[in-house]
Amino acid sequence: MELLATLMIVGMLFALVLPNLDALVPSARLRGSGSRIQAELEWARSEARIQGKRMAVELDLDRGRWRLVYPPEQRLTRDEDESALAERPDDWSGLDEDVRFAGAGDGKAGLAQKGLYRVVFDEYGFTADQSIVLQRKSEPDHTWTLTVTGLSGKAETFESERGEKPLPQVVGEGAF
Repeated sequence: MELLATLMIVGMLFALVLPNLDALVPSARLRGSGSRIQAELEWARSEARIQGKRMAVELDLDRGRWRLVYPPEQRLTRDEDESALAERPDDWSGLDEDVRFAGAGDGKAGLAQKGLYRVVFDEYGFTADQSIVLQRKSEPDHTWTLTVTGLSGKAETFESERGEKPLPQVVGEGAF
């Protein structure tokens, strides 16, 4: 009797969870892609500070991919020639299925929605205040925004189901 009651409770839980599980997976893909980009940005900032060299993360807004861009002196060794700098397909990491870039930019210039966009960190790990916006292809109003504060390196995320795309405030004097 106890076993039957336990199985009934488990069955009811599955009946409640399974229909909603489909809605959770796309959201997890959106957050997962965003978290990977955030980790790459944090790593690039850290490396820029440690090595005292400019580092960048390049976003391909059209193809939904990104890569780390090393300083030129680290990309070419003594044994290599210019052809070694040619783009290799394994340099790029892609967004998850059903996720695309909705734009990247700052408060002053707005969001770029096509082409290549670079988040560049100087030798001290500083950058301009910028936002990177991801959205679901199947549901464009579901967005995930990463806003990077350039001087502190603080990264904040914002998720919206109404298509909101927050940008950093425009800072006048003293801004990058």
